[in-house]
Amino acid sequence: MTNKSIAILTWGLQGGSLANYTTALVWGLWNIGFKDLSIYYVKSGIGDYISIPPGVELVPLGTERVSKMPWQLAKNLRAKQPDFLITISSFVSIPAIIGWLLAGRTPTKLIVSQHSTMSYKAYVENKHDWKVRIQPWLSRLLYPLADGLHANSQEVLEDLLTKIGIKFPPEKTLVTPNPVNSSAIAKYAQAESAHPWLKSKQQPVMVSVGRLAKQKNFPLLLQAFQIVRQTVDAKLIVYGEGKERKALEQLVERLGIANYVSLPGYTPNPWASMAKADLFILASTEEPFGLVIVEAMASGIPVIATDALGGGPRSILAGEKYGVLVPQDDPKALAQAAIEILNDDQLRKSLIDLGQQRCQFYSPENIAQKLVQFLQLELNEPELSSLPLVR
Repeated sequence: MTNKSIAILTWGLQGGSLANYTTALVWGLWNIGFKDLSIYYVKSGIGDYISIPPGVELVPLGTERVSKMPWQLAKNLRAKQPDFLITISSFVSIPAIIGWLLAGRTPTKLIVSQHSTMSYKAYVENKHDWKVRIQPWLSRLLYPLADGLHANSQEVLEDLLTKIGIKFPPEKTLVTPNPVNSSAIAKYAQAESAHPWLKSKQQPVMVSVGRLAKQKNFPLLLQAFQIVRQTVDAKLIVYGEGKERKALEQLVERLGIANYVSLPGYTPNPWASMAKADLFILASTEEPFGLVIVEAMASGIPVIATDALGGGPRSILAGEKYGVLVPQDDPKALAQAAIEILNDDQLRKSLIDLGQQRCQFYSPENIAQKLVQFLQLELNEPELSSLPLVR
């Protein structure tokens, strides 16, 4: 068992994909023998459906303002001096690097972790937001100062190195998919869904989960659902909140499907609804991983996803081995895939079984071991662990 200390920095732990990623990784590290773990967070503490091992230290940075975050992080790094600090996503990574530099000559090695396609975020989805537009420039300046660079897909890493132009030694980079705590999700999925369409289900229900943002391409899903309605008397629930709500509500009205579409907002336990629904669909334009796809599989529901920029859905589904992959921006193809699954109970059962098999690949322990191997071999920490490590 190692005595190395690992700190993970994330925005918050209330819920959502980054909180789920952070806590799954911590569970993985804990279960393979790392006990000196801490989570630094900026905005919010643990939500109702988030759990961590009992010995993990929670370190609130005491500010919700990114401009103050570097100073608070530097103070904590000087006091605690963890052996490793791993940052989760670019909007905390950039201020974290500044805080790490302000901390001075501590022994802490910094690993920057990227979970989105930066060029898409800066130049497409948020091209009018100067705070996002300057991230590529700041990343080119600051990321090379870190000890290691991690990405959750090869496409995300290539985007950083080629399109963004970050100079980083290849041997100091690592790609691993997101860990998913499938056992916890399966437990939470047993709860009763609060949605009336699922409490007393009268017809097939399709479900999707994600921020109401352009990246998630919910207009494509709504257009496909309108086509599905011409053949199957189904309903659609979309869980999530975001800037595109008004536009989506207007589109629902224009498509004439208002009586069959529900936009109930954010839910801390989407898995309970997934488990009671008939089909999960993710229609994203950009999806470096697609954590919610694996979560849907763990909840016991068949999955359809678009072949999104970033390659996440294609990687998770292994082409179409574990689910159905359809082209981007093709509502007819998406609708036809949904109709086939809704009308074929045997196909649904087969996809559910395959999806739950796939979840095993993303176990927190498996992903944590790959991270540890990187820390041990690539960052010259031969004494880090005596545990058997996997490629």
